[in-house]
Amino acid sequence: MGCLFTGTFSFVFSIIGLIVDGWPGAGIGFLLGALLDGIVGRKRIQAQRHYYKSQDFTEHELVLAAYVAKADNNRLLRSEMEYVRQFLAKTMSSDQLSSAMLRFRDILNSDIDIQSVCADLRQHATIYEKLVILQFLFGFSQADGSMRQEELDAIQYISDLCGISRSNFEAVKSMFVGSYYGGYQQTYGDYTYGGNSYGGRVSQATLENDYKILEVSPDATDDEVKKAYRAAAKKHHPDKVSHLGEDVRKAAEVKFAQVNEAYERIKKSRGMN
Repeated sequence: MGCLFTGTFSFVFSIIGLIVDGWPGAGIGFLLGALLDGIVGRKRIQAQRHYYKSQDFTEHELVLAAYVAKADNNRLLRSEMEYVRQFLAKTMSSDQLSSAMLRFRDILNSDIDIQSVCADLRQHATIYEKLVILQFLFGFSQADGSMRQEELDAIQYISDLCGISRSNFEAVKSMFVGSYYGGYQQTYGDYTYGGNSYGGRVSQATLENDYKILEVSPDATDDEVKKAYRAAAKKHHPDKVSHLGEDVRKAAEVKFAQVNEAYERIKKSRGMN
């Protein structure tokens, strides 16, 4: 009889049911046990998947960052190396950090199989994890306060290979390009985007970025803007990537705050409640 049962709960509940109510009880016990087996199995698979991603996520980040660096005429700036170091230092011990940075140098000096890495992310990573990868790459490429076209093209290529939609790509890009989001200030005429003071007005260029961040048209209705904000807030919520480590979660918190800030500026410009 054991060969008929596919899980522990279904076997145990079937035996109990058989003892209590004969074969009808065994059938009911089997169904209840199979239900519990399914729930436990799904949780186990999810836990294993998160373990897999947490172990390999850093490796993927390093490979993709190396690809972006090589796309820029094989230039790796000291500021970019320091960006990686500081990002990893948030959750790694000194020994782990040293090993990771040595691994990064090895990757930089080897042939990069970008297709395999992106195929793995495309198949196994959630959209939330993919967006965190994009954020990391944009931050890496702007560590020196600017972004070259070669780097932007490389990140877009990675995004396409990972199966990220262009609207999602543009939303993340708008958090960095032409704004303060990359950790540097960009000035539009007499308006500087950054800090907490906006001088009483918001530039058109900034609002265009804000709409892109929410993935909604400036012509959208107020209700459509609210709906887009809720979707963006869910997509960038730190809890979606907390299993990848505190460093990734903290990075997601920054982007989550930027989604909220973009929404507040749009609301203010429209006079929304």
